[in-house]
Amino acid sequence: MTSILMALSLFFVTPNQTCDYKIFVTKNRYVADLWVWESKNRYESKNREEFWTEVRLKCQADFTVRYVKTKYNADLVIYFTDSKYQSGWKKNHRLKNILHKVYDR
Repeated sequence: MTSILMALSLFFVTPNQTCDYKIFVTKNRYVADLWVWESKNRYESKNREEFWTEVRLKCQADFTVRYVKTKYNADLVIYFTDSKYQSGWKKNHRLKNILHKVYDR
């Protein structure tokens, strides 16, 4: 499944579609590069790399993502948290401070 991220809003795409980034979702929070909080309001997530909002239309998204089955195939390992105050980057990563810049097209 693939999705696109939008400001960060995202749209999930299917495995045979191209995507901007491949993500692996872990249940072990200590393995994750980024802890993500799912926002229902896309304006709340604007310019916040740790707040993600899923959108229905690909054209509304900042970029597309696809889930992968192993962290070794992923560009980014994420952990979904229930608290927006716990969300954020937990490790140095090449995508840090880059994800939100896609929105400023």
